[in-house]
Amino acid sequence: MSYAEKRRYPRLPVLVECQVEGASGRATMRLTDLSPKGCFVDTTMTFPPGTLVSLAATLGEADVKLKGRVVSMEQSGYGFGIEFTDLDDATQQQLDAYIEKASSSQRP
Repeated sequence: MSYAEKRRYPRLPVLVECQVEGASGRATMRLTDLSPKGCFVDTTMTFPPGTLVSLAATLGEADVKLKGRVVSMEQSGYGFGIEFTDLDDATQQQLDAYIEKASSSQRP
């Protein structure tokens, strides 16, 4: 079973600039996919699995701040996955609304 098949939620392909801050520092990076419970960040920086991070991005017209932890990725290449943690209801609703709107605009 591939890593993508193990996911609990489908990922939405996106290209969103973001700021990620954690023990390894703070840098501008790029989200390349997004789900209600996590994302993938495309970067050459490394963050060890388990590292707690905060991520700030503009999704649509809303600025969101997401907290999470870096998860081990089985795919090769640059970047890392983040599993969101401790999202309050308002933030989760913003995230869900963005994903729903973006998903519907990508459907044929």
